[in-house]
Amino acid sequence: MNSFEKIQRCFDLVPPADRKDIPVYPMMLLYPGRVAGFTQKEITSDMDKWLQALDITFQKIGTPDLCQGNPPGDVMFLQGIEALRPGYELDEDASYQFKETCHMQPEDYQDIIDNGYLQWYNRYLCTIQHPPITNIPDIGKLWMQVGMNAGKVAGFLAQRGVSPIHGTASGTPFDTLSMVRSFGEFVYDLYDEPDLVKAAIDKGTPEVLGQILGTLEHSPLKRASLYAMRSDANSISPAIFEEFSWPSLKAIILGLHQAGVQAVLHADGNWLPMLPKLLELPKGSTLVELDGVTDIHAAYDILKGWLPIRGDVPATMLAFGTPDQVSAYCEDLIQMSMAKGGLVLGSGCEVPLNCKLENLKAMMDSVRA
Repeated sequence: MNSFEKIQRCFDLVPPADRKDIPVYPMMLLYPGRVAGFTQKEITSDMDKWLQALDITFQKIGTPDLCQGNPPGDVMFLQGIEALRPGYELDEDASYQFKETCHMQPEDYQDIIDNGYLQWYNRYLCTIQHPPITNIPDIGKLWMQVGMNAGKVAGFLAQRGVSPIHGTASGTPFDTLSMVRSFGEFVYDLYDEPDLVKAAIDKGTPEVLGQILGTLEHSPLKRASLYAMRSDANSISPAIFEEFSWPSLKAIILGLHQAGVQAVLHADGNWLPMLPKLLELPKGSTLVELDGVTDIHAAYDILKGWLPIRGDVPATMLAFGTPDQVSAYCEDLIQMSMAKGGLVLGSGCEVPLNCKLENLKAMMDSVRA
């Protein structure tokens, strides 16, 4: 069974006949630079260097079934927050960082409502580039370059029998607004101007869906990642989630499903109180990516037989544990999933820069033995 078949069977929640049928996905953006001996500046500013680093990493740990579909330089752009770059604002071999400051005023909500979400968002993106972009059409050129780069990554991976995790990716309106406004100010807005915030989210929801579907129109990979990184219980209450975040998130996933697109929900933080709402989604429509904070066994008990899960070897274990500890952790997840299926064995969010290579190899080997 090839990687693409494994992934589809996972979405279809088919129980694996053998552990080798379980797809494995170490989310690697920055770590391959460490393995290959390249600086972070090299792999974030030169996509070919990153692909070379990936190839070296695959040779050392084995070839995964899934891989990140965008190079790290584009991920910095796609994150939608001002980035501090290795070799520029940071040391050459430092991890990139994001600087969250308030780039949005309360009146921008009304601008979104009156004139559209994407026009506002692209104007905002212009202001946080290095140097800032003053000609609006130039931001469109950056979007086109991101798409072309993703196509090149997909071709590189296809030659190695690996699927990108997505054909495109997007933040959701709730989560994006929380970052651009800055989280503290955004929380005040939820209480002071709830109807205004909701109206802006409602305006953005169909536009984001349309942008995703437009990007995937000619892509052979009908899968989209959604980054709902502020919709967890560490950030907001379940009541706020249900009132402000969930209606938009649900509408986007339903729209993707109706168009034949699989969703990948990147669920950082503690999603356990929110997971029952995901049962309102169509069966097998969404891969839920957990990062080690959500109790994966409890999550599996809620979602098993309905939605697949990716997870969730913690970054701390990959960095500070032993291969035996990683193997035991993976074995527990494998046994959990054998009866019901629906598991992509993976790292909890991104493989950390200080991951021990032997630990990552132990994770890979756990479904290849």
